Amino acid sequence: MNVGEKIRYFRKVKNLSQQELAAGICSVPYLSKIENSVTEPSEEIQQHLASRLEIRLNSLNENELIHKYVDLFHSLYKRDHLSAERKFQVLGDSPTQSVDEDILHKIFKSIYVMMTTLDVHGVQNLLNEVGYIENVIKGEKAFYYLLARGQLSYFLKDYENSFNYFLLAEKQLEDSRFQEWEKGYLLYMIGLSANQLYKNIVALEYTNQALMIFEKSYFFKRCADCRIILAIIHLRIRNFDESTKQLLLAETIANTFDDGVLQGIIYHNLGSIATHKGETEKAIDLFSKSLKAKEKIPLTEKLSTIYMLVKEYQNTHSREKGVELIETWLGELHENPLYREYELHLLYHKHLFTNGDHTETSIRFMVKELIPHFEQRNEWIHLAEYYPVLGKYFEKNQKYKQASMYYSMAYDALRKMHEVGVTYV
Repeated sequence: MNVGEKIRYFRKVKNLSQQELAAGICSVPYLSKIENSVTEPSEEIQQHLASRLEIRLNSLNENELIHKYVDLFHSLYKRDHLSAERKFQVLGDSPTQSVDEDILHKIFKSIYVMMTTLDVHGVQNLLNEVGYIENVIKGEKAFYYLLARGQLSYFLKDYENSFNYFLLAEKQLEDSRFQEWEKGYLLYMIGLSANQLYKNIVALEYTNQALMIFEKSYFFKRCADCRIILAIIHLRIRNFDESTKQLLLAETIANTFDDGVLQGIIYHNLGSIATHKGETEKAIDLFSKSLKAKEKIPLTEKLSTIYMLVKEYQNTHSREKGVELIETWLGELHENPLYREYELHLLYHKHLFTNGDHTETSIRFMVKELIPHFEQRNEWIHLAEYYPVLGKYFEKNQKYKQASMYYSMAYDALRKMHEVGVTYV
């Protein structure tokens, strides 16, 4: 970044107008020319502007600074959160008086928050402060900025943007030197986001590349992460044997390290296989084990298991267990937009457990709230499940035009599922 870009960056960070910054130092038009790199200010004006902004225009040793932040990221990558916390506190105690320091701190603070809390609180603002100059961030800083943006989009379930940010980060690998573990982590994240988009071939390619890197470095927990993605992809194409094989290999690693969180994820996916094979009691047992193993982790990591367990209780008409599970968690989902999908699912099943069948009230809820939510997000899997429910209800009540409409929409949802590689509801 040149001098003008640095001055503009900190002026915006500190929420100063051009008039406020320029007062008594130079004219506003002249400051505008400086910020837009039309003119180079004299050393004296540079010093006055830097003094008012309380910054240094020249960075300390940037390579040394990046090395410290990469060391922090390595601890996060290894899931050594205690070490990461100590390193982050040391870096956080240092004042960020230069642009490069400020950018690096905000990027890596974002990564730190997301990887330690699995939350995005405050991250959006941090990255937005950096984002308006993203076109002038180069090299390693650009790689980590794009990585952080991809992670944020992933947590917000904006998987298309997440995937695109990670691909842009991959391009940075060509211009700068990165360690193998950094490449492996990025390849894993590309595979993870591609999996959410049902890009099966792409997800397999990148995940297998990441797996090879992790195996060479004997980082077995990351190997297990990759095998879980591979298992999900094989489940999607109904290759149950290969899916089970990958999960059992991952389970061996989880048991070796007594990693309860990893075990919980594995039990969940084994439960999904049991669900699709029609083994209801086995699925309930596995989902229950998964939820127990996930007891101490954030709610966002439990929601899919809670939802799958509720559905299995519905299939076995286990009303009391279903209502108890829903009541335990429903209150924690209310008014949090990130949890809205699961709140709608649980409200739907709560009605079924309570009334035993669909009523005019529940159908109105589906038409006014549940269906529009999933239509807005193109959630074809859920729509393919809920559209036929509406079709059947209206057919039963001799409203054949509405029934036909929802049956037709269900067919379209199934077709779109198959277009993206999903072969089941």
